[in-house]
Amino acid sequence: MKIMTSESFFDALSMPFPKSVEKNTPSNNNQKLLIPFFDRKRTVSVDEIVRLEGSGNYTNFYLKDGTKMLVSRTLKEYETLLDGQAFVRVHKSCIVNLSFVRKFFVKKEGELELADGQQVKISRRRAQMFIDRIRDFSPSLVN
Repeated sequence: MKIMTSESFFDALSMPFPKSVEKNTPSNNNQKLLIPFFDRKRTVSVDEIVRLEGSGNYTNFYLKDGTKMLVSRTLKEYETLLDGQAFVRVHKSCIVNLSFVRKFFVKKEGELELADGQQVKISRRRAQMFIDRIRDFSPSLVN
């Protein structure tokens, strides 16, 4: 019988995060993401994510319950992972969940308001793509 010291026990339990972002897909309507957060992974339902903001090699997750999580992954990784979902990249540093878009304003620089009251700018380059996606997702928001 091998006796484990406390150091070897914790070494056996701790595992490095994989290089790629993970996705659990038991069913399409209840997709969950495994997000590396501090020293563990947190499971977050895709329906809970209001928006993602990129900051260099980090991404801030804003959840509908008001939680903000900083993750050491790029926004591009999450953009490819959430492609085909209700998410659209509206700015080089922001991806929004179309389910939480309350209204949007079309002017020289587009702007949208989310359900949590935050206002997000839409880049001119991505404005038409956003309008097309929101028209398909929720026609009631488009005039």
